[in-house]
Amino acid sequence: MPRTLTATFPVLCLILLLFGLGPRIKGAQAPAEALHDQESGQDWSTVLHQWIGSEQGLCDATGGVLLVQAPSGQYLGAAGTAGISDQTPVLTGDRFEIGSNTKSFTVVLALQLQEAGKLSMDDSLASWLPELSMAIPDAERITLRQLAGNISGIPDYADPLMQPLVDSNDQAGLARGWTPEQLVQLALNQGGPQFKPGTDWAYSSTNFILLGMVIEAASGEKLVDLYRQKIFQPLGMTSSYYAEQAPDPGNIVHGHYQVPGGDFADMTGWNASQGGAAGAIVSTAEDMARYARGLMAGELFQEPNSLHQMLTLREVGLEQGGMLMSGYALGLLEFRNAGVQLIGHAGQTPGFQTVWAAVPEQDTYIVFLTNSGTCPAGLLPATLTAQQLGLEPAG
Repeated sequence: MPRTLTATFPVLCLILLLFGLGPRIKGAQAPAEALHDQESGQDWSTVLHQWIGSEQGLCDATGGVLLVQAPSGQYLGAAGTAGISDQTPVLTGDRFEIGSNTKSFTVVLALQLQEAGKLSMDDSLASWLPELSMAIPDAERITLRQLAGNISGIPDYADPLMQPLVDSNDQAGLARGWTPEQLVQLALNQGGPQFKPGTDWAYSSTNFILLGMVIEAASGEKLVDLYRQKIFQPLGMTSSYYAEQAPDPGNIVHGHYQVPGGDFADMTGWNASQGGAAGAIVSTAEDMARYARGLMAGELFQEPNSLHQMLTLREVGLEQGGMLMSGYALGLLEFRNAGVQLIGHAGQTPGFQTVWAAVPEQDTYIVFLTNSGTCPAGLLPATLTAQQLGLEPAG
């Protein structure tokens, strides 16, 4: 997705310093009243407003939603407006594009198919996509597990496709539909593999486009149906869906991107086929919390080992993961936070940045959705302390 969420150290330092740490959707709720977490001493409303609508400059989004579920209670709040020209307040039930958060959903489907005996995560890519694999170096050695863990060496298609489009505000290019095969070919046009399969790590959305194609081949069903039947419906995610084109007017809040020169361009017309199995799901804060809780509780799997496989981390260095992540598993990442382990993912489309995180040490989940492709929302987990999360008593 455009300009990946691997932010620079100075950006994170600024955020930490500022924190004192070193048309509508039918049925959308009104903004929630701010709640104060008495156990941790954390006022989550203050956190939300430090990011959205603040002169401190943490985020350039016009609106956002923050949800925190913890043993001591829940905070759900909305701030700002639905767009630059649309001054309607953002509501807590508004839909946002979640971008690369889609990746873990795709891995869930693959692991469910493994449980059903329809594929193995150790199958080769070539065994499932033989014709397409003829153009992919080492396809007979690349496994589905390597795709899900970003260790295949296959180049990324997303930045080469979308960055020029958003920088030039090319609305026609953003609205163009792409097939998965075309996205893979675009990646292959970038040059040879980045490394031999399994020998290194590099973030590549192409991996998940390919994994989505394998899932459809193994199941005989379309991704749009699988996400709904295997994940959304079982978890009660009634406001979520897999987008296959540009959204209908009013279906999601307006998304924006600060283009070179400082102007904000409306990116709501982006065609989600450019994200596919790597980044095309649309959701709400409460639905994402349902997903996070259900996933981490093992509700999406029949076998505990499936979740264990998904959570097995590979260390990611600073030069690879930036200030966002310190490790990557299968469609999940470990956020770079020195004091607390947080597992989840971040997502970006041209007009949105979003993030969710779970604290394995306790039953706590954080979801933060914004309507800007240039808001570093994925860095929120890096700013959170054990005290804020209730892991240590308030001072």
